[in-house]
Amino acid sequence: MEEARPGVAAVTRELSGPEAAQLAEAAVAGSVARTTGAACYLKPEHLVETIEALKANPETDLVHLTNLCGVDYWDHFEVVYHIQSFDKNQIAVFKVDVFDRENPAVPSVVPVFHGAWMQENEAYDLLGIRFQGHPNLYRILLWEGYPGWPLRKDFLSMPGGLQPGLGDFTGETPRPEPTVKVVK
Repeated sequence: MEEARPGVAAVTRELSGPEAAQLAEAAVAGSVARTTGAACYLKPEHLVETIEALKANPETDLVHLTNLCGVDYWDHFEVVYHIQSFDKNQIAVFKVDVFDRENPAVPSVVPVFHGAWMQENEAYDLLGIRFQGHPNLYRILLWEGYPGWPLRKDFLSMPGGLQPGLGDFTGETPRPEPTVKVVK
């Protein structure tokens, strides 16, 4: 493969989940909840400390929060962090599971990455995930008092348990029934 600089690949390398987990565990012991092939899931109580250690360590050099977003999986949320090293030309994906649908919350990473400010506001605005310790968490796309969180899968629950959108496709494994309240 062609190199951009000596020892650095020309194409950004994506760290696997186990590689990211190894870095996280080396930075803060006991910080990893689980891994997948593509991501490392961190324990919420160790999130800020782990991210801060990965940023400060010259061996990892994960200094740029490229993306922060939330994902709704009916029974829980995930907050996803893509963190990049420019010098090492690599990127890692860290996630945090949020199982409380009524009052979802995770620690804010704004003290580590100032660029998380608006991304956390967006996840709050559209999914209702609160970021504890955020300096000024508010809705940025919708107005204060807007009823609900429009990117939640249960946002447009209809009478009779129907959900908007496309049904399952042929050959697809049927989805489990949602564990959320259904409007009657």
